[in-house]
Amino acid sequence: MRVLLLAALLATACSPAAETPSATESLVTLAAVVLPVSKDSCSDIAALAVALSEPEPFASLRSGAESGSRFTTNVSPAGATCALSRMAPVSPGGSDIHVANCLVFFSGMLDREATASKAKDVFDTARADLDRCLPQGWTSRDGSQPDANVTEVMIYESAADAKRSMDASSYLYPVELRKEWSDGGRANPPGWRVTLKFQKESAGKPAPDQR
Repeated sequence: MRVLLLAALLATACSPAAETPSATESLVTLAAVVLPVSKDSCSDIAALAVALSEPEPFASLRSGAESGSRFTTNVSPAGATCALSRMAPVSPGGSDIHVANCLVFFSGMLDREATASKAKDVFDTARADLDRCLPQGWTSRDGSQPDANVTEVMIYESAADAKRSMDASSYLYPVELRKEWSDGGRANPPGWRVTLKFQKESAGKPAPDQR
């Protein structure tokens, strides 16, 4: 059907009646709808990995501010919608926590069993993107916990991160891909979620406590 429609559009564009600018613009618009261009997420995954090592992680990827400690961004790894945030330390005198939190998939209030396979497909695709696009030397491991609702978790680390985790008093997984089901709550509507998180603690003056 897409081939036939595009052929019909091309035939119309070649006719004398279709030689006006408006007809040509319409053809371009319709052809773009029929044949969408897919986006390769490798550049965004690589950009997030590099931005982890910035003096203030992810600062170069901010496109605007939503609040004092929350920022918008144009990066979209695995087709996700992402937000950047800077959070106060977990303990007094600790480091700021910088997070790129990306929602890759959300099923909404639909049947759990009916949407499970879709969530699984999205998770596997995002995992393949990370395996393909993270810098050389990064490794992955299964981080799944014995929780019926958190069905799959993958942890990704650089060699330096893995080494640092052996001696650090506190350690955040640099990259976490998670698939889980939520039964709902005030800030957590029910449904399947696939989330991708890049995160790092940074030295320096702690952010003001927002709690």
